[in-house]
Amino acid sequence: MRANFPGLILIVVAVFQRGFASEHSATQAEETSCSKGHCFAENEGPCKDDGQHKLYRWDPVKVGYERKVRLEGEKIYTMITRAVQPALFEIPDFLSPEEADHIIDVAEYVGFAKSDIHLDPVAKQHGKTVRSTEGHSNSSAGYFLNWDFDRDYEITKDEVIIFAKKFKHLYLSPKEVDEMIENLELKEFEDGKVEYPEWRTFKTHAIDMYMNDMKEKHPHHRDRFSDQVWLFQTAEADDVLRRLRERVYKLTRLQKGIVYGGEPLQVVKYGPHGHYHAHYDSSRKSDYPDGTKCCHYDLKNARLAKCRICRYITILYYLNDVEEGGETAFPVADMKNFNETEFRDRKDGDRFNLNEYCLTANIVVPAKKGKAIMWYNYELDGKTGWMNHRDDRSLHGGCIVKKGIKYIANNWLPAPENDSAHLISEYFRDPDEE
Repeated sequence: MRANFPGLILIVVAVFQRGFASEHSATQAEETSCSKGHCFAENEGPCKDDGQHKLYRWDPVKVGYERKVRLEGEKIYTMITRAVQPALFEIPDFLSPEEADHIIDVAEYVGFAKSDIHLDPVAKQHGKTVRSTEGHSNSSAGYFLNWDFDRDYEITKDEVIIFAKKFKHLYLSPKEVDEMIENLELKEFEDGKVEYPEWRTFKTHAIDMYMNDMKEKHPHHRDRFSDQVWLFQTAEADDVLRRLRERVYKLTRLQKGIVYGGEPLQVVKYGPHGHYHAHYDSSRKSDYPDGTKCCHYDLKNARLAKCRICRYITILYYLNDVEEGGETAFPVADMKNFNETEFRDRKDGDRFNLNEYCLTANIVVPAKKGKAIMWYNYELDGKTGWMNHRDDRSLHGGCIVKKGIKYIANNWLPAPENDSAHLISEYFRDPDEE
């Protein structure tokens, strides 16, 4: 099935404007009874014993556990537990090949937002300043022995690569080292090495600035390198997108107010070298002691990044088979006694960098067309039935695409904490009134 693309453009724009309006009309809480099909008493539905809503959460049971679920007609889907912390499930063939192709077609027609690419960090803005900067850095780069790893009083290009990896968590290729030498006019390297007497004029301050720029701006080295587009799944969307949302509703067994109050479908395109280093999809409440609202309750401030991201569930769909690379990695899934601060500060390499440490992650999920993976970003509060602490083991990311192109899509379902259970997501539009 193909969408009516010209109409879809108008739909995306119109719904985007309406959905992000600050004077959103959805202000009343849903009914608190278990009516309108919100409960599934026969299969552990999302209602508390007193009839009040709570969040449903699938029990992972154990790694490798399989269960069968019927979501559409007679079609049976298999949920396979990949991890217990976070509760992570793999669902093969959640999308048909035709559905996956259709989502790619729609996304390409609407148009991806291009990444802000800076292939040469010196050629932009303050490049001239970096190039002309003299003297030694006050950081680790300003000490000769931090470069001279074999203690022969010479700095080679290989040692530049080692320095960048050890002190900057920056993984340079020999070609990139040569480009840096040329861009910064490091004449000391004319014979291929910097001898100790040349150290006096060696511009370590400029090198320090250059490497920092590369880590922040170069598409191969920064945290994320991809393009994206957002597609709405409301009544005006085509059958495929609307049917997918209904399938998600049945899969998650959450109230419709939560599923239909989820974020628009994000479609992401990764070209060669595309990646997304390890990150979290949600924020910790403890990091916002001022009582900052969740973003889905405050879209006006969401655009200004003045809110908390409160995505209870992530569902990621693989829309194509990738020629090489493009796995999804969960570096610390099911890790015992995990401490995020200690993991972030470890000295044996930047484990958040999935270009280097993809295959050392505890869970690595290969990209396969039609497959979905679903996980919970938060624990549940056993007393209230609403979201509690973020599960720090939900750290994940997209490994580098070594060959070909990778397309994925994300459904993010934000949900309430106990003190916001009376609020309605500003993304919500009542499907019965659309």
